[in-house]
Amino acid sequence: MNTSNKVIALHTMNTIEDEASLWLVRLDNGNLSKQSRKELKAWLSADERHQIALKAMVDIWNDMDEVLMMINDENSSKNISLWPMLTPIFKPFLLAASISFIAIFIWLAMPMNVEKNSYATLIGQQIDVKFSDGSIIHLNTNSRIKTEFSDEKRIIKLIKGEALFEVAHDPNRPFIVYAGDRLVQAIGTKFVVHLESENVQVTVTHGKVKMSKVALNTTLSDIKEMNSATIQTDDIFIAKGEKVIADSNQTPTLTHIKPENIKRELSWLDGKLVFVNERLFDVIKEINRYDDIEIVLKEPSLHDIRISGRFDLGDSEALIEAIELSFNIKSQQLKSNKILLTKKR
Repeated sequence: MNTSNKVIALHTMNTIEDEASLWLVRLDNGNLSKQSRKELKAWLSADERHQIALKAMVDIWNDMDEVLMMINDENSSKNISLWPMLTPIFKPFLLAASISFIAIFIWLAMPMNVEKNSYATLIGQQIDVKFSDGSIIHLNTNSRIKTEFSDEKRIIKLIKGEALFEVAHDPNRPFIVYAGDRLVQAIGTKFVVHLESENVQVTVTHGKVKMSKVALNTTLSDIKEMNSATIQTDDIFIAKGEKVIADSNQTPTLTHIKPENIKRELSWLDGKLVFVNERLFDVIKEINRYDDIEIVLKEPSLHDIRISGRFDLGDSEALIEAIELSFNIKSQQLKSNKILLTKKR
């Protein structure tokens, strides 16, 4: 007698009919939980015969042709009806089934609800976006994001710029920000992600997040398929008051930030930029993010001049005036949108 090492367990049509009948009873009761709806969707997608069997049970409604066309599987080449076999068992039950079952069945046969949106800001502009789950995204100057919220995950792709994320607590729907080659995942927390070229900076102001490394240009569809609960060896956990700077293909660096420094980093939320004893090069770089006028330092010797001050967003003239009064520096208008700072001779 020949035997095989490969044993394939096949669902017989009787088994499928039994499973379909059980789902039909649960649907008609009208009290399916969220988990049960997910299980039914998984059962429908596991085998095309499952959907055919369940559809066959509603064939007795003569006036439901249009509804059945809406949920008909385009991949099915045959319109198989199991009603002759099922009539003796299910006809009395089916005749009593409510129209609410049809509405539920149509909803279950459709893809899971996914809400997609895009948001962007111009130079010097900020916007706040509030979502139905209560989460809020504060989008900073010259930034762009794409969002994709479903019943299973909340995914945001930071294409460029900076955003502060206030995450509504929902342990059943991970909140994931994708920026550069990093994923930042939170459940209920508040954190900032700043993407500049291939440099990703994450600052946590409340709670805790997990940073993971992924391939550049990973699609949102691939992210949705990832098991967000899986912990990789190179994952980094970032807690309140900590900041991580991650350059592509380099080991991320984690630093602790004083509360007053975090407040200063978030001063853009109040329309201000605050600097305390910072390099002029870094101050100019930050100011340039919020204004169409670009300030340029001519001599490298000017880079390390230390400066402190509080400025309104987009008010580069106030900064230039403060620099000219405090240091031996003059400004020169090169173009309509460029100003050169040089040492006075």
